[in-house]
Amino acid sequence: MQKQFTKNHSDMAKGLAILLLLFYHLFENEELIVSLEVNHAPFSREGFLLFSGFGNICVAVFVFLTAFGIATGLLAQKDALPEDLFWKTAYNQAAKRFFRLMLNFAVLYLSVNLLWWYKFDYQSLYGTDKQGIVLLLTDALGLSMFFNTPTLNATWWYMEIAYILIFLVPLLTWLTAKIGYPILLIAFFLPHAVTVEPDLQRYLFVAVFGVCAAYGKWPDKLLNLKLHPAFQWLAGIAGFILCVLIRQNYVIHAYYAHLVDAPVALFLIFLAAALPGSLPVPGRALAFVGKHSMNIYLVHTFFYQILWRQYIYQFKYAGISFLLLLVSCILYSVLLETVKKITKLRKLLSR
Repeated sequence: MQKQFTKNHSDMAKGLAILLLLFYHLFENEELIVSLEVNHAPFSREGFLLFSGFGNICVAVFVFLTAFGIATGLLAQKDALPEDLFWKTAYNQAAKRFFRLMLNFAVLYLSVNLLWWYKFDYQSLYGTDKQGIVLLLTDALGLSMFFNTPTLNATWWYMEIAYILIFLVPLLTWLTAKIGYPILLIAFFLPHAVTVEPDLQRYLFVAVFGVCAAYGKWPDKLLNLKLHPAFQWLAGIAGFILCVLIRQNYVIHAYYAHLVDAPVALFLIFLAAALPGSLPVPGRALAFVGKHSMNIYLVHTFFYQILWRQYIYQFKYAGISFLLLLVSCILYSVLLETVKKITKLRKLLSR
């Protein structure tokens, strides 16, 4: 029986990505771990920082999965619809996806501010006059990066990419269906030919790679490789180490990361689905984390950097700090989703 890459596999990959993200932000540079006296035993400082730096691959994984997921749905509809109806359907879906994401973001923004309003200096951030309300609303809708306005949380820069992808991927999907894999060459040369927004320039190739993966059903093919489980685990672990060493090489990371991140993201997605995903308990745990990944991404900076920094790092051991941050974020997300369910917001926001 042929295996298919499912929503559950996608959640596992998101789970792995968010774990890498938390590790990266907690221990991203030597100055930080020295000043906070982080105990990283049994790993050397060099190896520890090499791995933590690799954690920022998480954004590429999220971009890949977003492009892959949207493109998969559109490609399934494309042949069944005339072209004009395809475009209408694609952008009706994009508009709904955009407003759904915006409203979910606004609910999280509201929840953070209802709980910790006394921790934030709104007047210094947004200003003291009535125009500050406009700046606050812009931030509350995840639009601060579009207008370069103040934001409560610098990590929310990703919302700009998320919104752009919603409307860009339908076009990329249509182009891929028309010309196939040569679209990768367009993605390679386009940022050098025209001025592209910096973050989009950084992740455009990854997004196109994700669309091509949907077009060629690459994750399905990877999951159906005939490999002995023992070899699969050995190859997966070796491949992961190789990805870290290649991507974190100074020259690669400085000049070619926007290209290398695409195949590395695909490998990590396959890794999450094929290894932990092959075991009931680790697979379910990773998928559970993945289901909460967006909330964790949006709220984790408050916990480790703004609100509970001393608490998160108090035990000095890297593993304990990591678990404290992960558990705090998951509890917050579970509570938020429970409130949404009780108040019927989840039903409204999922339409």
